[in-house]
Amino acid sequence: MNKKVFILERECVHYEKGAEAEPFNGAFYIQALQRLRGDEAVRVSRNVAPFFWADAQKTRVWLCHDCAAELNLAEGPRAVLQAGARR
Repeated sequence: MNKKVFILERECVHYEKGAEAEPFNGAFYIQALQRLRGDEAVRVSRNVAPFFWADAQKTRVWLCHDCAAELNLAEGPRAVLQAGARR
């Protein structure tokens, strides 16, 4: 029996406008938001379409270099669900 894997995708607003981006696991995106101060976390989170935190493990978040840097994800190892090109 084949088990289908559903992966949700969200993008930062800069990526939607054509900026280069890299995929990150939604759980690592959420953890990075949680490390920020409240007001800063809210500001940064507005750059990405919302999703349920319970879906974080099956969500791939495409972040431009600036958004990744704001979350301190730019320098660390990327945690992606699956390798490969976008759609």
